[in-house]
Amino acid sequence: MRRAPGPGLDLGVYAAAVPLLLRNPSIIVVPLLMAVIGVLVRLAVAPSGGGIAGNLTAGLGGFIVILLELFGLGAACVIADDAWRHGRASFDNGWTEARRRGGEILFAALGITLLFWVAQYAGALIGGVIPFLDLLLMVVAALFLIWAIPAAAIGGVPGGAAIQISIDRVRANPAAAVLATAVVIALFVFALPIASAQLAILLLPYSGGFTMLGALIGALLQAIALGYVALVLTKTYTDAAFTRRW
Repeated sequence: MRRAPGPGLDLGVYAAAVPLLLRNPSIIVVPLLMAVIGVLVRLAVAPSGGGIAGNLTAGLGGFIVILLELFGLGAACVIADDAWRHGRASFDNGWTEARRRGGEILFAALGITLLFWVAQYAGALIGGVIPFLDLLLMVVAALFLIWAIPAAAIGGVPGGAAIQISIDRVRANPAAAVLATAVVIALFVFALPIASAQLAILLLPYSGGFTMLGALIGALLQAIALGYVALVLTKTYTDAAFTRRW
């Protein structure tokens, strides 16, 4: 039995995900909750006096925030899969399934976080020799890990195997993986920070100096972006994973 060649680029997924997200706002509920918790964690561990202890605490807090955000993405993928299948997703069913798969999602999230740290550290060590090597390694890591969370959330694979599954799917479907990675990077590295900053500036006269408002606005926009990304990654992953055999 041989696997048929992976599906070509389905650009319609990226457009169809927008109205599907509007019809299923429950997709952003868990990412929003995780983002708000992340804001509180950052405030709680923000270094006040500097020093090694403060930096370690802040680093640990950042690590926890990343795990929370990736769990939120995983939960969103579960609900997004239901939305693609039925048009309307059930939050209760999705949340139940997300909790059942929670350990696998978190295990995959831990592996992703560690691999990104290794890529960043390696790039920093030899970045002086090869310009932009750190950025290149991060992009390559993002590419090969792009489907790890969907694999753990909806692929029915153990969290420890999700990274290898993602690598295999990317190698079999490079064009789809490159496009999905490019969209995610463009959204989170460029579009989201700009949108958050602009919206915070627009609301500044009405915030009354409440600095938390900007962070909460950023959390909401991040949750919306994660909801869209969950829809895109879920569909592209299932297209890549469940091609026909003969």
